[in-house]
Amino acid sequence: MGETACCRVSVLAERWDCSPAKIRRMIDAGELPVLRLGTMIRIPWAAVREIETNAACQQPINRVCAESQDERHGTSITSADASLRAARIARRLS
Repeated sequence: MGETACCRVSVLAERWDCSPAKIRRMIDAGELPVLRLGTMIRIPWAAVREIETNAACQQPINRVCAESQDERHGTSITSADASLRAARIARRLS
């Protein structure tokens, strides 16, 4: 049997080693295209592969910390951290 056209939020969260809430935030921010049928949310596999491919092709980023003393222990994530995480996920999947 072939691959389905779309995946659930929970499946993508497991694949990317993050929480379903993170996937939903990406959807809400417009970073992930989705199909909505009522309350059902599905993410096209083609979009997932495109994001993973783009993350794997990015150049390594020089990690310069621009956070203040107050942010050091917070849970904020910089774009550099996000890019590094996406690249690690893409390497693991290839």
